[in-house]
Amino acid sequence: MIRLRFAVLLIITLPLLCCTEGKPPQSQGWATATGAEAYERLWWKAIRDRDFRAVEWHLAPIYTLTTPTGIRDRQQALEYFQSLNVNDIEIAELQVKPEGGDMVVSYVASLRTASIPNPQRFYMTTVWQQGKKGWFAIAHSETPAAAS
Repeated sequence: MIRLRFAVLLIITLPLLCCTEGKPPQSQGWATATGAEAYERLWWKAIRDRDFRAVEWHLAPIYTLTTPTGIRDRQQALEYFQSLNVNDIEIAELQVKPEGGDMVVSYVASLRTASIPNPQRFYMTTVWQQGKKGWFAIAHSETPAAAS
């Protein structure tokens, strides 16, 4: 009888203990990121936090940026992202399409900058390519979304 009570008590309390001992997930860093979605979010976080060393590290030498104002190479793209002064970015409707050693990430972004406090929506696509030292963005395109 004592064993039965102990077993029942153990069965009831063990799940409760397990549920309360869990730790919330840590935010991912570049070294622990597991996919293209994480890389995209980390990349924008680096831009928002003005960590342009991390941004530059993850841009391939052949990186190309396309915006409504034209096509930019890697150096011009870095200058463009530095000039944005991003305050916040929200990413929605994200899709990842793998193709061999590449990943195409498409999404809708709401971007707030120092000069434009109201969110501006963009359709964005980034192509990530796996290299010897990790993943690198090789191309990014952003098109303003029509006002809804």
